Amino acid sequence: MFDWGLLALRSAGFLLAFTFGLQKIGWYISAFHSDKSFSSIGLAPLIAHVGFPAPVILALWITFNESIGALFLGCGLFTRVLAASAALGMAGALYTSVRLGEDWLRAALYLIVFIGLSLTGPGKFSVDRLLQIRKKSVRAAPPKSNHNLTATSTPHRDYLQVRMGLRT
Repeated sequence: MFDWGLLALRSAGFLLAFTFGLQKIGWYISAFHSDKSFSSIGLAPLIAHVGFPAPVILALWITFNESIGALFLGCGLFTRVLAASAALGMAGALYTSVRLGEDWLRAALYLIVFIGLSLTGPGKFSVDRLLQIRKKSVRAAPPKSNHNLTATSTPHRDYLQVRMGLRT
């Protein structure tokens, strides 16, 4: 049941990506087609107004968090790192919303979800789990036999030669 709950929480990543992430990507696509600078589009002016440093870099980071990062989070890929990054971004969104007197509830809810995911991880139904299983199976696989053993004898080589039928 716990893993189903984590899957439901990770769906917040999909929700975030499809509601806010695509919108933010659209801002930058339109900026490429016009002669506007990145500092005048998207979240950069708001970030500068609130007083955060490096507004263009932060705006691009938030766009990544809420688009590609959120999609990966929804799939359960790089979950802890991306959830921590998204939580940090939502903490900034919460601060900004409170400071400007706007609705802060959505940012607070996303912040709670992403903190929870960064602490618990993705759960069983995730790409991270599939990669973990694959990594363990590759690591646990027996070494491939080497029929070209050198003449130098060691207990390990002697054992291998007997096991492979090269010696009795």
